[in-house]
Amino acid sequence: MSLVKNVIKNARNITQTQKIHSSCQVFAPVSLAYNQFSAPGIDRNSPLVIVHGLFGQKTNWNSVGKALNKKLEAPVFTVDVRNHGASPHTDTMTYTEMAEDLVVFIDKIREETGKRRVNLLGHSMGGKIVMRMAIDSKWSDRIEKLIVEDVSPKGYSRRHLEFRELIKTLRKVNLKRTRKEILVDLESSIPELSMRQFILTNLQPSAENKDQMEWKVNINTIDSHVEELLGYNLPAGSYRGPTLFLHGSKSGYVPDSHKPDIKCLFPQVRFDAIPDAGHWVHADKPQLFIESVYKFLKP
Repeated sequence: MSLVKNVIKNARNITQTQKIHSSCQVFAPVSLAYNQFSAPGIDRNSPLVIVHGLFGQKTNWNSVGKALNKKLEAPVFTVDVRNHGASPHTDTMTYTEMAEDLVVFIDKIREETGKRRVNLLGHSMGGKIVMRMAIDSKWSDRIEKLIVEDVSPKGYSRRHLEFRELIKTLRKVNLKRTRKEILVDLESSIPELSMRQFILTNLQPSAENKDQMEWKVNINTIDSHVEELLGYNLPAGSYRGPTLFLHGSKSGYVPDSHKPDIKCLFPQVRFDAIPDAGHWVHADKPQLFIESVYKFLKP
């Protein structure tokens, strides 16, 4: 009887251990898809890595990446974060996980280029990712200069409602229609043409059914993390390297009330408000955006 009791007890212990391990599951970094803009023989300066925002992707940055490569005489890398573009889909996408993905990518670039540090630029969600990396002492020594485009280290608690509605809209789209037809179908839900065009860059032909489209983005994971992605407040820490907060004068994402907190986290910060630009500064005013980035990063 005692033998039976021991077997049952051991089985319970194993089950309990399995539950603990399951609840403490560690998610490994993913390998990020990227584009590279370079000119052999000219790329003598520190690489620039650009990280897009929510529902964005690396290809949104093609023209800006090419221009900055020439002006900076440095290789420029644009990445797809997890659950976006051509990067892997995962069940989770916390800012710490996405920062870890970026660190692994940067270490690869450092090894390939022989440069000890890179310049880092992030827009919106991408800005939160690069900030999360920069304030962590175990990662910050990889960064030469930091640029944050139109986002604050503080959360936007009400913005998630807008994105919830957007996600609902995307779920309802008839993906058996053509891209042009879908653009028209979305007009009542998303009146702004430029926004509809931006969202539709996430469409691609279905891998399983050639007669319909599919979303590149992982809508399910974004949906389950949208409150955290938009309401996230940067944890305690600081980055003491040169930092530029570049934002649109018409955006409202970097209000004056947030600047004291920004200065605490980034003591060497500069601010540059681009006239007549909204949240997508690099798309609204590309030349002014490129000049601001160049002025800050030029050797």
